[in-house]
Parts: sequence; C-alpha cells; structure tokens
Amino acid sequence: MKVTDEALDVRVEIKNAGDAAAGSLSLEGELLGQRRQARFPAGLPPGGSSSTHLLFSLDVPRPGVHALALLLEYPEDGPRDAVGNPPMASQRAYLLLALGAAAEPAVRIDVPDLRLDTRGDLPVGLESTDGAPHRVRLRVLTARGVRSEAPPVEVEVPARGRAASAVTLMRSGAPRGTRHGILVVAETLDGELLRTSVATGVVEIAPSAAWMPRLNRPLLVLALILLLAAAAIEVRRGRKRRGLC
Repeated sequence: MKVTDEALDVRVEIKNAGDAAAGSLSLEGELLGQRRQARFPAGLPPGGSSSTHLLFSLDVPRPGVHALALLLEYPEDGPRDAVGNPPMASQRAYLLLALGAAAEPAVRIDVPDLRLDTRGDLPVGLESTDGAPHRVRLRVLTARGVRSEAPPVEVEVPARGRAASAVTLMRSGAPRGTRHGILVVAETLDGELLRTSVATGVVEIAPSAAWMPRLNRPLLVLALILLLAAAAIEVRRGRKRRGLC
C-alpha cells in the first residue's frame, strides 16, 4: 500500500493455486464507500500470478482500521446459459488497512456455517474484546449467487457476555450443492477511532430434493397394481353377467 498526494494505492496480487487455467478474471475492491475494478483478460495459468493496483481517493471520514473487501470472479467449466455465457465462480477476500491510526479489533465475531435452501437467517455472535461496551455496524458481504436481503444493522455489544444478531441471506442463482465464502464485517460506531473486525463464513446451498424421481418406480408399481385390480373387477363383473343370462 502506498499513499500519494492524490490517492491511496493498494497493490493486490492474485495467484492461481489450482491445477487448471483460470480465464478472464475480474477483481472488485470496496473501500471507504468507493468501488474500484480491475480485469485480467488473459487469465492465469496453473500456479501463475499477477498483480494490479486499486486507487482510492484519500477522503478518510474517520481514522482507524478500515476493511478493503475484495470480490474475485472468473468463468468455470459447465453448461452455458441461453445467450452463451459460461457459469461464473466468485471468491471473497479482504485486507485490513490502518488509515490515519492503528486500532485493535473491538469485538470478536462468531459465524457458523449456514445451509441455505432458498432463504435463511445467518446467526452472528459478537463479544467485546476489551471489556467495554460497543455499538457496531454489522454487514455481510456475499459472493455471486447469494445475496444479503437486509441493509447493515446496528448491534449493541455488552462489556461482558454475548450479543446475538441475524442477517437474512437468499439464494439468487447459486447452483445446488455448491459452497460459497462470505465476509462478516463489524465496524465500531463509538469512539474516535474506527475499529474493524472481519470473520469468514461458508454458505452451503442445499442440493436438489429430487423426491419425484425417487417416487417414479413406486408410483409405476402402484399404477400397475391399480390397473390389474381394475381388470380383475371387470373380469368378475363379466362372469357375473354371463351367469345371469
């Protein structure tokens, strides 16, 4: 990170740690309410790396530790959509930057993994790290295919004990049976310095129930039984009619 007379220059390095090439990467950074984007049109080979610079204005509303949230997106193998676009994968990452002053995190965040079908509440636990009460702004940053339905919430964290909150998340296109990383960010609203805590979590999209395919065979057997029963009834009726004639 470099601070110039005009901007904050954050250098971000990306490495492909997988065994397959990643093509046409895009990177978005969010800091101080500003968003900056960079692209890697050539992608990265397995084991390859590259770097870019994200420039943010130096309008720091409050000194302290700020979170630079990163969103990396890239195409992956799979069937294309109706207009020929490949499926996209995305990952979250973050950096904590001391701007104007350094400050230790004021709260500890506890985030369990969430199994999500269509919509669900992510429980978040918060505890003070310094024995003082704090008021924090809590927000969840999601990857592609999952979204947070509510705006950031304010939570009162006691000096001792645990504060509980929940953030509603929704599946918005994420394939069934996939896992997605999220960031939970808590920023203090009290005190002179901004003190930021970040925790990572995982949202698992529930697989398709697929209960109808499992019922196909029993339903077919049931239908055959009903047809045979109906045929047997008709045969008995026919025999009765012939006996009466």
